[in-house]
Amino acid sequence: MLAPGEKHSMPVHNRDIAEIFNKVADLLEIEGANQFRVRAYRNAARTISDLPQSAADLVEKGEDLSKLSGIGKDLAGKIAEIVETGELAQLKELESRTPADLGRMMDIAGLGPKRVQALHAELGINSLDDLKEAAQQEKIREVSGFGVKTEKKILKGIKELVAEKKRFRLKEVEEIAHSLLKHLKKVKGIKEVVIAGSYRRRRETVGDLDILATCKKGSRVMEALVDYEDVDEVVSQGKTRSTVILRSGLQVDLRVLAQVSFGAALHYFTGSKSHNIAVRKLGVDRGLKINEYGVFKGEKRLVGQTEEEVYAQVDLPYIEPELRENRGEIEAAQRASCRSLSPWMISGATCTPTPR
Repeated sequence: MLAPGEKHSMPVHNRDIAEIFNKVADLLEIEGANQFRVRAYRNAARTISDLPQSAADLVEKGEDLSKLSGIGKDLAGKIAEIVETGELAQLKELESRTPADLGRMMDIAGLGPKRVQALHAELGINSLDDLKEAAQQEKIREVSGFGVKTEKKILKGIKELVAEKKRFRLKEVEEIAHSLLKHLKKVKGIKEVVIAGSYRRRRETVGDLDILATCKKGSRVMEALVDYEDVDEVVSQGKTRSTVILRSGLQVDLRVLAQVSFGAALHYFTGSKSHNIAVRKLGVDRGLKINEYGVFKGEKRLVGQTEEEVYAQVDLPYIEPELRENRGEIEAAQRASCRSLSPWMISGATCTPTPR
């Protein structure tokens, strides 16, 4: 509980606000609230998710959020409350009446708000574990409106929901990533910090963040990561690699590398699996071994400091991260006569050299 006038210290991202509004909408819908009211919260969540700026920054600057599409005075006040306290009193009140986990059940195919409410009222189901147990004990089929087929479908849906690796929209991750990078770049002794993986390839969704860094000896960059205020769980902490889970559920892996291997690692951790395999095969054809530590001829490392060097060893120009999916970019690069292959060049056989 915050003292009067005390502000929440955790960073509040647009995704946090949208998630709270969606939870409110879920619980209101389960309670059977007016659909216009439910829709207002869902629309507000969408508006905040799509906002190109940080809502928290706008609140700090005193901007009037009620001018945003779908955000009136009431919802603007609730956004300010979330930014300042990290939570919403209305959601706490709803959760006291209806367990929050019931909202997650609506992600299971065939379970809408009315059916979730029926299971809650008649079988006392409050969580996914309760739902699974009831299905396994064949109790769901006894509830009016359900049957054997629906019960089996629910069991299958639970397995899929639990097994599914959560992915995040790129737009949501950008704000989180920007704040984290800004934090890490302040660490004494840090040289380079780059986010690789699907984030760097600008995929529509991101599963986790792979951060690569180089730094001077003695830099406390690993400590800076695990002590970051947005970290919810420290999975592992080592001298060259640490893994944390942020409050959003997003996993972050930080690797500290030697400068001599930085480019090779950036190439390795950026490209899709199939792109990397294709590049490695070109290396094998030339008697080379390509991995995250460099390009090797036998035991001798030839290059590894930059990505350009890695591509050059297999007679390719630099391929922009957005293209590294093994969908024709390597063949296009082999046809090209430029220093860098960008998305707009992908269909051409040749191009004018572009400086990097």
